Amino acid sequence: MDSSDPVSQRAPAGAGGFWRRLMVFALTLLAGWAGLEWVLVSSPNSLSIKRQRLEAIARDVDTLILGSSETYYGVKPQALSGIAYNLASNAQTLYYDHELTRTFVPRLPRLRRAYVLVNYTTLYQQLYDHPESYRQYAYLQEFGIPLQRTGDYLDLRTVSRVLLYSPHGALERLFGGLQNPRDKRIDERGWYRVPDEDRWGLGPENAAARIAVHHGFMHKQYLPDNLATLKRLIRLLQEHHVQVVLITTPVYPTYRAKMLAEMWEPAKAAYEQIAAEYGVPYFNFLIEPRLKDADFEDADHLNADGAAHFAHILDERVGPVAVGRPDEPTQAGMFPGRRAVAETGLSRR
Repeated sequence: MDSSDPVSQRAPAGAGGFWRRLMVFALTLLAGWAGLEWVLVSSPNSLSIKRQRLEAIARDVDTLILGSSETYYGVKPQALSGIAYNLASNAQTLYYDHELTRTFVPRLPRLRRAYVLVNYTTLYQQLYDHPESYRQYAYLQEFGIPLQRTGDYLDLRTVSRVLLYSPHGALERLFGGLQNPRDKRIDERGWYRVPDEDRWGLGPENAAARIAVHHGFMHKQYLPDNLATLKRLIRLLQEHHVQVVLITTPVYPTYRAKMLAEMWEPAKAAYEQIAAEYGVPYFNFLIEPRLKDADFEDADHLNADGAAHFAHILDERVGPVAVGRPDEPTQAGMFPGRRAVAETGLSRR
């Protein structure tokens, strides 16, 4: 062939087949992803389980337990008087306590009391700046709770459960029965029962490791917003004639020894001031001699036995939940969310 002859313009043999195979592969992946999303939306998770079980007994619930893992693990509802439900969850901040309360309080006609966790970390953390920040997208997907920062809506986890769990985690759920084994430990009252064998060390090194994680997400800049949110939560509950009880849960002495006074003292003073301002009791159980080593899972969490013991201590200290409808005055002629709770005074133990 003469070198001046035109080069053939025909595509190499098999090129069209490659692109067709690539297209089929991509469509297969897309269909598989969409199917996995659909399966995960319909499968249970810790938040959907807690929502459904609360809705199932909503007309009977007279007590709510709010907060993060310290109350999620550490207050057993069945050991409290009345019909209590544990609406706490891992890494749950005051913002989510407020939003969940705002969602559910109108649906709880017999609600008379709410335990609100206020501990060492409460005023200094936000979920979006937490090692488990992915949970904010779970609250958005499961409850429709708005994200706190506009920029976080750009994250695909706002709409994708596969990305929320991670593709690997999603496949594990798919082939493992669609439910995280931990979620099976959530009982009918929303309480997570710590396994008996799940015991961590309580020594100084163990406590130092625990509190180092906490100090990593505790920031003073969050204190003003969290104080405002705590006040909004109290007002919301009192508007529905619900008695608010602020509690600081017990920690082991090795954890207390690592707490920073410059963080804890302002927080404790703020809790006492808010309690006085709104006429609600604040019980500081940081040091609770009735709880023993065997009651702790780790340096800042109670185990299942400790959760039952602590609930009995709460009932003894606060008193049985009031009877009757929330719109009925108590025997003293007062609504339990207002002046009546002021009579219990403040605890500064």
